Amino acid sequence: MNLRNYSSLHKLFYGLNIADSLFYITILWYFKIIFHSPMILSLVFIADSTIDMCAFIFGPLIDRVYIKNLLKYVTVGQIILSIVASILFHFKNWKTLTLVLLLLTYILSTIGSTLIYPAEEKILPSIVNKNKLTKVNSLFQVTYRILDLFLDALATVIVTYFSFNKAMVISAFFFTIALGFYAKLYLPRNLIVSEKDHDYFTGKYLQYLLKGWYVLKNEGRILLLIIPLAVTNLFYGIASVGMPYFSSQYLTKSAISYGGLELFSSIGGLLGSLIVSKIDTLKPNLEQLIVICLGLAGISVVLEALVANYIPWLILIFALSSAFWISIMNINFEVLIQESFSPRILGRIETINSSIINCMITIDSFLGGLIVQHFGAGIAILSQGLAEVLTAIFYLIYLR
Repeated sequence: MNLRNYSSLHKLFYGLNIADSLFYITILWYFKIIFHSPMILSLVFIADSTIDMCAFIFGPLIDRVYIKNLLKYVTVGQIILSIVASILFHFKNWKTLTLVLLLLTYILSTIGSTLIYPAEEKILPSIVNKNKLTKVNSLFQVTYRILDLFLDALATVIVTYFSFNKAMVISAFFFTIALGFYAKLYLPRNLIVSEKDHDYFTGKYLQYLLKGWYVLKNEGRILLLIIPLAVTNLFYGIASVGMPYFSSQYLTKSAISYGGLELFSSIGGLLGSLIVSKIDTLKPNLEQLIVICLGLAGISVVLEALVANYIPWLILIFALSSAFWISIMNINFEVLIQESFSPRILGRIETINSSIINCMITIDSFLGGLIVQHFGAGIAILSQGLAEVLTAIFYLIYLR
């Protein structure tokens, strides 16, 4: 990796979409406080997971356009959406209209994130030596986690002690900072694929899409890893809806309880990323690593639900532990994908993976509202932990 590319990577670290956490927590807590309904709250998760499920639609776009322009234009859009959301918070007398417009704003912002994150993953193999991918991916995750630590704390403090619209104005400010770094980002023009490249581009958008599916289908080993994770995510949507209520029930009633849980999860993810950056020998044993990490993460989530009635503060420790093991697994899985496919089709592969893994969450975001409302948040959390443990057992049996 030459000095110019290193400079680009350094700017990319600081140009990350740091306002996402603030935007997300503000919208989530607004729905919880104003509407007092798990079913209304589940709409946020349904919107989020539906976009993740349909991410494959955007794959050819990511592979065809100049990535720097994509990053800049999408971030400008998110600045505008943050300002629009801050205005909508003033319309307190028209709750239904505000609900619809805020949900639409959130959907558009999430689509922007769905474009940005795979674009960033696509960049790495083009500017980083192959033997450095594990370390660089882990450093990316460290950067994300450090920013999460700051923003989760900041978001919950702002939402608790200030107004929702002020939180959104600050979100717009952070998006503007990200835009500044993206504008200075150097990326080689060869990230644009030549029209004469018939291996990965065949002329029409639908054919671009299908080419990505064909390439992934031929990589049976990776599909065997992805599909069980999609089944596991069947229960992630349920737990996501239950988490704000779970934290309020067992920790404190304010937004700080949910933010604290997210904070400890970020710390766990940060520690996992740091471990991976120091140990490159984990990558060749990916299958065994998935079994261990997913199993330990699931056990941590189960314990999180079981100890809540007795020692509530241990919820934070087990949330940290779960995020720690998932972080180690995710980084090595990402490196496997980057090494297994050409950068010219990586945008499609990344978005297809996201779609497969998240395809179950939309249904269960709706079910999550029902389960939390009728059985309680603890059951929602417990279901996620049991699903992770069972998936780890599946890997143990079939990935020998």
